[in-house]
Amino acid sequence: MKNEVINKIVVNDQNELLLKLIGQGSPTYQYVYREAAGVYWDENQIAFKSTPFREWNVSDWFFHIKDIVKSGLNLELLIDEKVTWENITNEEKNKIKNALQ
Repeated sequence: MKNEVINKIVVNDQNELLLKLIGQGSPTYQYVYREAAGVYWDENQIAFKSTPFREWNVSDWFFHIKDIVKSGLNLELLIDEKVTWENITNEEKNKIKNALQ
């Protein structure tokens, strides 16, 4: 299994969660949409992203994206020690951090 490192976690203006990678990604990441799970690859931002939030919160989407990428692309997403959080509440950050420990 291949690994990629997330260095920025963002909720954008369209209310989508983006998990931005340190590297350039791979052209094959675009095929994550085939899982039909609301997870997409944004080549311009070098990020996996969700559909706009409706019922799920940031932490739900974070773990959903992580699981879909793992099962669909055989790719493990890891968080950089110095990850940057943008437009995400402390409560949601803590949910993610605590679940990863």
